[in-house]
Amino acid sequence: MHPVVLLIACGLFIGTWAATVQPPPLIQTLSAGGDIGPEFKLDPALEQDKDSGLEDAQFWRRVGLRQLKKIIDQAQKTKENSYKRKAKNIIIFIGDGMGLSTISAGRIYKGQYLKHGHGEEETLSFDDFPYTGLAKTYNVDKQVPDSAGTATAIFTGVKSDYGAIGMDTTRSKVNATQGRLDSIMDWAQSEGKRTGIVTTTRITHATPAATFARIYHRDWECDTEVPKESVGIHADIARQLVENAPGNKFNVILGGGLSPMGALNKSEVRTVKFEGGTETICARGDERNLAQEWLLQHANDSVPGALVTNREQLAKVNVKETDYLMGLFRNNHITYSIAREEGEPSLQEMTEAAIAVLERGDKSAGYVLLVEGGRIDQGHHQNYARAALHEVYELDLAVQAALNMTDSDETLILVTADHSHSVTFNGYPQRGADILGAANLHKPRDPMVYETITYANGPGYFDHLANETKPVNSSNVWMALKQFTKTEMESPTYRHMATLALKDETHGGEDVIVFASGPGSSLVRGAFEQNYLAYVMSYAGCMGPAKNYDDSCKQHSEKTRGPCPQCHKQRCRPDTRTPLSGLLFGRQPALSWHNSLHIYGRYMSLSSITGFVVNFA
Repeated sequence: MHPVVLLIACGLFIGTWAATVQPPPLIQTLSAGGDIGPEFKLDPALEQDKDSGLEDAQFWRRVGLRQLKKIIDQAQKTKENSYKRKAKNIIIFIGDGMGLSTISAGRIYKGQYLKHGHGEEETLSFDDFPYTGLAKTYNVDKQVPDSAGTATAIFTGVKSDYGAIGMDTTRSKVNATQGRLDSIMDWAQSEGKRTGIVTTTRITHATPAATFARIYHRDWECDTEVPKESVGIHADIARQLVENAPGNKFNVILGGGLSPMGALNKSEVRTVKFEGGTETICARGDERNLAQEWLLQHANDSVPGALVTNREQLAKVNVKETDYLMGLFRNNHITYSIAREEGEPSLQEMTEAAIAVLERGDKSAGYVLLVEGGRIDQGHHQNYARAALHEVYELDLAVQAALNMTDSDETLILVTADHSHSVTFNGYPQRGADILGAANLHKPRDPMVYETITYANGPGYFDHLANETKPVNSSNVWMALKQFTKTEMESPTYRHMATLALKDETHGGEDVIVFASGPGSSLVRGAFEQNYLAYVMSYAGCMGPAKNYDDSCKQHSEKTRGPCPQCHKQRCRPDTRTPLSGLLFGRQPALSWHNSLHIYGRYMSLSSITGFVVNFA
């Protein structure tokens, strides 16, 4: 009798549970017809939210400003005032694809490369930065992002779609003005700051392009890449650099990309053959030489602009007098530093030249500089672990150069990545083991010897697949590591093993670390959306949408330039209008001085942020 009752009770319980618990929404993977990863079909409610425009520019500006408010409120609760420090100069270093596993492995690689000891105890130049945080990297439409959407988030303060450059999610192939965004370079130039970009990739590549271009897709670097439906509407990225602000006002442009600029070096030497889609590059079809056009734009400057194409020419530039410098050192990307070609400058040398051109002391309002170690990412895409980790070392040297050349009391330096990669730092290697070697040579009973650095996917799968070398009656499908010679494994083109076959390894979706030093660095803390970094730079640099979040920029200006500089001979009068933070977050009006409520209408409208229109007297 009792077992029957128990079964009936269980049946009733199961039936009740099934009736009350709803299954999760179905997630379907759809092919997008390209190598950009799966599309996810969300439940209708979320689709409706997206269609309503909740994740357009205004949405992400609210997100950025709320994060700024959160951090400042936390500081005020503990009576901490360091967040108010203002940066005359801002340098942001992007290690493209430099996730945390890459940083850890790169640190060990540096120590072992320099023979400083075992390697694990080594430090990178930015390890000692006083503040760190974690940035969430997803794109609006992708769980795992690309460099275009992440760079757009970092430099404009607005997250966007995969492939979008300087445009929000309302972008259009047939309307070049729809969804356009201003970047930190626009904000800096509006304040009279000097600006520049340095990269080891093409200057038209995704990360540097997001500082100056507004275009539907990152691939449109040359006129020949713009699709028919967008021709005459969207100018290619190279053209935008030379024709439009802020690019045509940059004081420094250093990197690769002669071909997209129409200045192809037909005698270029390529000693080591690296593979991958990024090794091909578009050519212009309009026969324009945009580099020469840029040079002509500065022909009548008091000191004519300088266009250089090799390391020797760069070293001869009078950086203390030259106000405009363009250096294009390869047709495509600058070669991986581990196989640097003759005549190519290092990232450190380019960084030093850029800072020297931008720094003008009391004669300028400061500067904003992007420095990208772009080939970390590209090395990982081909499972070239040695090449990728050496690029981390290159970035480390560039950061150290910046620290040596700048005043920490007036320069905010950020070091971060745009996204991570599917690289793993794994196994139980012994202390001091070669970071690029085997993880388990000390464990002879393991079924196979494997590498400390491996990849979840990529072309390394094919290089390590056993094929005809598979032992008889063995379930191991991988070649024995000992079948690779020492010369092969130390080659810059040696691929580490990947466990899923892809022609290009993919990005990783985990948070990336942000290192911060200098004025405004205390704003970097906790975990936050990646677009918040633009508001850190805006608030700390007194430029752009967060300039008038509160009156700290006004107070800083009065300390450095005297009270009320805009009043001239007129009598200064107090102004009781509410600072931007009060309008955004419901604070009471605060006493502020002349023009403290100047708001950049180009970046946001008060009605879109607060839900009501504010009229000014």
